Amino acid sequence: MYSVILTELGISVFNDEKLERAFSFSNPVKEYLSVKNKEAKLNELINYLSSIQRVVTVSDESLLVILKKYSIDAQIMEASELETIQTTKPQIIVDSGFASNLQDTLGKLREFALGLSSSIVTEVSESPDLHIIQAINSLDEIDKIANALSSRLREWYGLHFPELDNIIDSINGYAQIVIAGKRESLTKQVFEDAGFPESKVEMLSLISSKSRGGDISDVNLAIVQSIAKQILDFHDLRKKLEDHVESEMQEIAPNISAILGTAVGARLLGRAGSLKKMASMPASTIQVLGAEKALFRSLKTGSQPPKHGLLFQHAMVHTAPRWQRGKIARAVAAKAVIAARVDVYGEGLNETLLEKLNIRVGEIGKKYENPTEKDIRKPESFGRGGGNFRDDRRERRDDRGSRYSRDGRGGSRDDRGGSRDDRGGSRDDRGGSRDDRGGSRDDRGGSRDDRGGSRDDRKYKQRSDSKNKKRKKFGRR
Repeated sequence: MYSVILTELGISVFNDEKLERAFSFSNPVKEYLSVKNKEAKLNELINYLSSIQRVVTVSDESLLVILKKYSIDAQIMEASELETIQTTKPQIIVDSGFASNLQDTLGKLREFALGLSSSIVTEVSESPDLHIIQAINSLDEIDKIANALSSRLREWYGLHFPELDNIIDSINGYAQIVIAGKRESLTKQVFEDAGFPESKVEMLSLISSKSRGGDISDVNLAIVQSIAKQILDFHDLRKKLEDHVESEMQEIAPNISAILGTAVGARLLGRAGSLKKMASMPASTIQVLGAEKALFRSLKTGSQPPKHGLLFQHAMVHTAPRWQRGKIARAVAAKAVIAARVDVYGEGLNETLLEKLNIRVGEIGKKYENPTEKDIRKPESFGRGGGNFRDDRRERRDDRGSRYSRDGRGGSRDDRGGSRDDRGGSRDDRGGSRDDRGGSRDDRGGSRDDRGGSRDDRKYKQRSDSKNKKRKKFGRR
């Protein structure tokens, strides 16, 4: 029986433990990975096995697939044979001529291991979905920086031209006006170049001439203008990143882009870590990605869990009525998982996924057109009213008491000697009725104020006792 054994340094062919042929790898790491990825040619090995016309056993599944592509009659080895090969692999490498001795074998295997780990790191680093994640994270960081700078720009230039802040919402248009200079130099042409309509141009021209803002020095104006230029540069960079993310998502994850959109899909990829990790996640996890804090808070406090995380940015979710958003988010997440798996293991765009999602969302809209009583009910607050965290803790404590009471040493909490009120009878029967311990409530030793005198007498006695203690402390009699 001919046996084909794959090693890290080459492929050997044995006939009843006798070496017949050995095919060494010139580049062990590269050729070994090509065999594992089922992409190797192996022309010399194929020609040799075709010439012997025998059934061969193979030690590796990937190698078996390659041989069967070329119509080689091959089958996988038994488990016992595979275990024997793994334990005797250094000797097989020496017998095949891939190394001179066992010490040389160990050295070459060490070099192979280092090269293999380096190639895997390089392959992972070159993964296009990781580059998409970095691009979308950069896009979000640019938005944060640009928003902070725009707020500072409006406050600073607003000291000179305060009326401009309430009229112009676009930060790009605002920055272009700032670059033009002081309000005295602002003309209709400046406003037109900034892209404003004619009606707003007339308004801005009128307001600039009647502004009550203070003057600004040339030094401060130069700094403010540099900030405005940075904002415009960030805008251009953001546009480039958006185009890059959209093109990469359409190429790498077309199905996710169709279901979620390029921006939302890229952000979910960033939360998941990679496309393969996202494909291995359940739909319930994808639904709440981006809402981890709210999820763990609900698990801790017993409050309502979040219905959506980043999926709220999806057009189908945030445009839907409040009582439908959770159901629509669940449907979108279910289709997103399928889309991710198709992108990883399939090829091309599956148009039926989007069609089925639209049908499902339409069904939800018809079935839950009006809110139910549960949806209308206001969510529980965390104040001192009912349904707060303290009440939940109290309920859980009571539940524990139903299983094993706090005072289960002799029964329930109130069963230390019977029920709470049965320690000597009912609550008021510990020595009779509550007020009959020594008489009525006010007759325990007399009236309420007769236990040791009147209430005021007790206070006077306490004060006199404290004075006596102080006198004793300081030696006064």
